[in-house]
Amino acid sequence: MIYFVNSLIISKLTVLHLKNKNMLRIKSTKVFSETNSFFTSTEKGFFRIMELYRSLNLHRLQLGQQETPQSTFRKGDLLLGLLLFPIYSIPNVYNYSRHRLHKTLEAHKNTFYRFKNDCRINWRSVVSKCNKALFAQIEEASNECDETVRCLIIDDTDFEKSTYKTEHISKIWSHVKHSRIFGFKGLFLGVWDGKSFFSLDFSLHKEKGKNKKKPFGLTAKQRKKQFSKKREKGSCGARREKELQSDKITMAIEMVKKAVGKGVKADYLLMDSWFFCEAILTSTLSLGISIVAMAKMAKAKYRFKDKDYSAKELAQLLKQRKRVKWIKALSLYCAEVEVEYKGNPLKLFFCKTSKRGKWHLLVSTNTKLGILKAYQIYSTRWSIEVFFKESKNYFGLGKSQSRDFDAQISDISVAMIEYNVFSMAKRFESYETIGGLFAHTTDQAMELNISLRIWGFILELLRTIADLIDGDFNELIINIIKNKPEDNKIFRLIESQLPEAA
Repeated sequence: MIYFVNSLIISKLTVLHLKNKNMLRIKSTKVFSETNSFFTSTEKGFFRIMELYRSLNLHRLQLGQQETPQSTFRKGDLLLGLLLFPIYSIPNVYNYSRHRLHKTLEAHKNTFYRFKNDCRINWRSVVSKCNKALFAQIEEASNECDETVRCLIIDDTDFEKSTYKTEHISKIWSHVKHSRIFGFKGLFLGVWDGKSFFSLDFSLHKEKGKNKKKPFGLTAKQRKKQFSKKREKGSCGARREKELQSDKITMAIEMVKKAVGKGVKADYLLMDSWFFCEAILTSTLSLGISIVAMAKMAKAKYRFKDKDYSAKELAQLLKQRKRVKWIKALSLYCAEVEVEYKGNPLKLFFCKTSKRGKWHLLVSTNTKLGILKAYQIYSTRWSIEVFFKESKNYFGLGKSQSRDFDAQISDISVAMIEYNVFSMAKRFESYETIGGLFAHTTDQAMELNISLRIWGFILELLRTIADLIDGDFNELIINIIKNKPEDNKIFRLIESQLPEAA
């Protein structure tokens, strides 16, 4: 802690000296570069997060239009500011304006609001470039002979909202609450590399519903009160608007194609029964990726020995032929069979927990898989459910209170980057859960706040000393910077007082 405070003071004094020397001839983004200079300690957790954020090189990202010379804050710095909010337990921009971090960053809350509401920012590209930087570090540290099975995972989740006045909100069917709620459906694509899950892409969707008198579950009066905004034609925000009413299957296919096109490697695509269909099957196979998915015990026909059978008919046939076996390792009754579906070879695995239980159908385009391996691969699909839960709990995924649709997109994108960075830190620092890492990181941020308060006291003390001795404040700072911490009387005083304060 003492080492951290000393390095903090040195960084602050150096910046202060340069600021006085250059007299701020231009409006430069000094805030975040100052903040970054604090994080040089080897402290576990907190400083790993900051190192990863620094490695993303956010200041080099092209966010919307080119920066103007009049800009006080670069957009990359504002993005870093948003990424820091969870670490300091700041739930949103409104609360930021009341937090001590506001004095450190100096950016006004309206600056953040304008940034989040900017329809010209390509958030899909921002997430992709941040992921590229993280994956490069993984590739550098990984074993080239690693034969880990890598899986793309597609799934959706509910983002419930408290009011219909948010832009583009509709009533959606919640499979969790078994009722219709105000909100968005969030479709997500992620990748599991054998050790960590990383979110890659997402789209928001609304549901029109079957009631023609109340499209999207809203009355005419409610639709009139809903927030609306005109966007530049062809802008990133306008393209996101078009996705709202697009088919989730179509979007899922596009996401997978984009991910593979950007170099994401995967052996399998995992999904639940809602997504498994002919369109996803053919498009995924064309990319050289196999599928492991749950399928519905419905009317779809599978060709087996020149005859067409439904899933229920096949399960009954396998039972009659005594092909059902008890798999001790899974505690399941299972039967497997190779078939054709829409001209594509498939292997079907029928599973149930008891003799009288209901059959569940697991399918794979890799016909060489056995039930144990197929079940093991599909079980990694649970990692996206963990992502949903932890991102909502710790990073506010889908909990944006903004009425502006562009801000909804930005908040979700920021939450994805935050989760991926924490997932990376967890990977390197061997934390058991993201929650454990999050708790440790927020504790370290609290220590930083204490250090900043100490710095404020020291700054006032130095000004007082300079006045008492009729000396130059800037020269006093230079002398402190030049001296080694162990030879500096001020630092020795701090070291003696900090244990007492603790």
